[in-house]
Amino acid sequence: MLVKFLITISVIFNPVSFLVGQLSAPKIPVDFSGASLINCASITAASSQNNPNFLPIRNWDIAEPETETKAALIFNKNKNKILYQKNIHQVLPIASLTKLMTALIVLENFEIDKVVSISKEAVAGYGDQGGLEVKEKLSIGDLLHALLMESSNDAAIALAEAVEEKKSVNFVSLMNQKTQELGLKNTYYADPSGYEPTNVSTAEEIVKLIEYSFNYPFIWEVFKIPSIRLSSVDGLTNHYWVNTDKMLNRLPGVIGGKTGYTDEAQGCLFLVIEQKNSGYLISVVLGAQERFLETERLINWVKKAYIW
Repeated sequence: MLVKFLITISVIFNPVSFLVGQLSAPKIPVDFSGASLINCASITAASSQNNPNFLPIRNWDIAEPETETKAALIFNKNKNKILYQKNIHQVLPIASLTKLMTALIVLENFEIDKVVSISKEAVAGYGDQGGLEVKEKLSIGDLLHALLMESSNDAAIALAEAVEEKKSVNFVSLMNQKTQELGLKNTYYADPSGYEPTNVSTAEEIVKLIEYSFNYPFIWEVFKIPSIRLSSVDGLTNHYWVNTDKMLNRLPGVIGGKTGYTDEAQGCLFLVIEQKNSGYLISVVLGAQERFLETERLINWVKKAYIW
């Protein structure tokens, strides 16, 4: 009887799910006649010590969270499993989350020690600025710090201009060509900074792009830096850039992430966290009034709602 019980529990708590096509986490369809779900889950987890692929197990004693976001997604990379989802296929403006694709296109075309000169057009750009000066010379790597930490729009324009000069191709067209290569059918870019409201994507496709970006470790080395002082090549111009991601010192295990905000997009944030038992979690929130609070709330919920 005990063997049959454990086999039944193993079937019920099958955790295997995939990002593409997953709609929602399955509810437990069995009446345990008042038995605690967490106790039953603990029995199953104990029987699965030699089968780590069995985990995580959803603890249905913990209710689904309420989030004030237009879309949200928590994804466990190690298990390829969605842990929380809300409107993950809804196309929404993504503001400066756009800059992740900008960085990818740049790194596919340049080494980070390549030096570029800052144009008048870049300095005269729109939105958040990184304090760049006309004719200042900076390396690609330094400009990526301004782009990904300070969310500098002038750095976005300067980097795009450098790629266009090399390739003789419109930078935004390269961004959208990359979305096609990666199968991001609901993602579209209108500029390299995310300023325009027509820079759009879905929570699901942002996770896919984040996973692709792991092929470029430099991006994630930059994302995890709280602040940095850098100088122009000639040493005459100094910069102090502060990371806009306030989650770096707010949650344990944060690897890094990117913020975004426009009036149309509201607060946006993606974050990657490494947890001791669960591996890498990727969090995305779009259209949030309080992006940091909502992200923290969802991450803390996952810790309680799943047994590892």
